[in-house]
Amino acid sequence: MRIFKYWVAYSQQLNINGNHSIFRFNSDLTPNNEHIFTTYGGSNFSEDDAKKDAKRKLDRVQKIMNQEISPDDEDYEADIKEEILHEIDSENIVTRNRYGAEILNCKKTMFIDVDNCYRGLFDIFRGLTPKESTLKRIKKKTQRKDYSHLGFRVYETFKGFRVMVVHKDFNPKSNESDKMMRAFSADYLYKRLCKKQNCYRARLTPKPFRIDVKGIRIIFPKKDPIQEKRITKWIEEYNSKSKNFSSCKLIFKHGRSTTNRIIEYHDQKTNALTDYELA
Repeated sequence: MRIFKYWVAYSQQLNINGNHSIFRFNSDLTPNNEHIFTTYGGSNFSEDDAKKDAKRKLDRVQKIMNQEISPDDEDYEADIKEEILHEIDSENIVTRNRYGAEILNCKKTMFIDVDNCYRGLFDIFRGLTPKESTLKRIKKKTQRKDYSHLGFRVYETFKGFRVMVVHKDFNPKSNESDKMMRAFSADYLYKRLCKKQNCYRARLTPKPFRIDVKGIRIIFPKKDPIQEKRITKWIEEYNSKSKNFSSCKLIFKHGRSTTNRIIEYHDQKTNALTDYELA
């Protein structure tokens, strides 16, 4: 999970070495020439350490262009280049995403997004809505015998459901995690991002357009004083309007019951135990 306190931009001259695969990203590049590439490196220790991280990333790019390593390296983790708002602990960190919402990033606590609600043929005959049909399937999954050692907390979201799995840590890159995601029909993009970013993410606050707040692009890590002022003013309005909405609502629990700091923080920030409108 690459979330850091320090981010530093670093530029380095790289040789394309006739590798045409890079051209799909920049049509101005020509083979057998050297070009300046820039990336951000991150660290929780210092800016100097962040610079070293950026250099390692560019060295990797050079090796890819030299065809020394594959770009599909499974050990590679994508950056989560977002401002840290709160650290529950080193493995559970709250950030603000690019459109301004607060996000809980968990290294081991599994969240499953189920947004692809649909009805089975028999559910159509029974008059169930897509959400009702999907919820019925989720409940059935939680009752599987091979999940008897787990606890499930199921929340309704604006478009579907969020499943929180407790009493066991999961590795987002593992086959076990992938199998669980498939069992619950997780949103395809969400499943890919969990593996790519090596963490599970849960949105804690509403999407701005659902609470009548004009959209914004959160600039991070580098922004000028004018941008800083504009973003600060936007966050004040967003926070004010967010208070009376829920990002999800707890609708049922199954299996082993528990409580911990992650559950408590998630439920408090999302207004999961209120009757507020979903957003």
